[in-house]
Amino acid sequence: MSKTKISIVAVTFNGIDLIAPFINSIYKSSLNKDEVEIIILDNASNDGTADFIEINYPLVKLIRNKKNKGTAAFNDATNITKGEYLLITDPDMIFEKNCLENFYKTAKRLGKGIALSPTLYEYDNKEKLMSSYSILSRSFYSLFINPKHINLKLKEIFMAGFIFFHRDMLKKLGYVFDNDYFLYGEDFDLCLRIRLLGFKLYTCPDTIMYNKPPSHTSKRYIGQARITYYLERNMLITFFKICSAKTLILYFPFVVFARFCAMVKDLITINHRIFLSRVKAYLWVIFNLDLILKKRRLTQKIRIKNDKYIFSISNDKYFIRSKLGFF
Repeated sequence: MSKTKISIVAVTFNGIDLIAPFINSIYKSSLNKDEVEIIILDNASNDGTADFIEINYPLVKLIRNKKNKGTAAFNDATNITKGEYLLITDPDMIFEKNCLENFYKTAKRLGKGIALSPTLYEYDNKEKLMSSYSILSRSFYSLFINPKHINLKLKEIFMAGFIFFHRDMLKKLGYVFDNDYFLYGEDFDLCLRIRLLGFKLYTCPDTIMYNKPPSHTSKRYIGQARITYYLERNMLITFFKICSAKTLILYFPFVVFARFCAMVKDLITINHRIFLSRVKAYLWVIFNLDLILKKRRLTQKIRIKNDKYIFSISNDKYFIRSKLGFF
């Protein structure tokens, strides 16, 4: 077994303002430096991020991509990681001193079949708890749980954006994120594949991380229309990849109804750009059904658990209240 306990993998694009706090917090960890390796994949940044890492942090394994691969870049690191465990994260995170050690101890105690998610707080207001995980409705729309609904205890959850898991789990999954997703929804796909294999995901209360937002927000930097396009497209791909034939038939009305409501809302609020983004996403799915069916066949081959197990902790209550405005 490698002496490296944890491989931390992060992808960056024009994140030069985030890199130093991110790496420094790892180096201040209660684990020794030789027990943790850091792998950063730079998605063709043009703000000097890669050069900054290379000059100031020579121990960091840096992969320079010639183009922006989005979240698919995480897959480039899987063959070079040495750690017993992997942590998939973003460079806008700051680690509490004992976070990594607590991750490792909890994972060793629970066994290889468990993935873990941290508890997140705002960096600028360290007492303000953020949502550390999301829920999924039958419509295949996601929703971050309001902090008041989060119980600070070790509990099974459906989905999380940052995941700590044993490298043997990665071998069974085959890859981290779907290469075609680029942005948004890739974490849901990963978490569903984890459950498809019979594994479970838990939120871990004593693994604390702080979110340090970048100088640009996703909505401003990427644009809400583009975000909507990727979310709509990728969630539908996941729906068709993961679900059994029975579940596809059962859930499809919810999927269609929710998207119909969203499009009607766009038209009523004269939000034509978002409306067109949804249409573009749905057309992509229709014209790429062959690709989606190929993904489905490959995904179903690794299936161990049925859909009752996979969706046993999904929830519609918060979705209905917040997204559709009912009740």
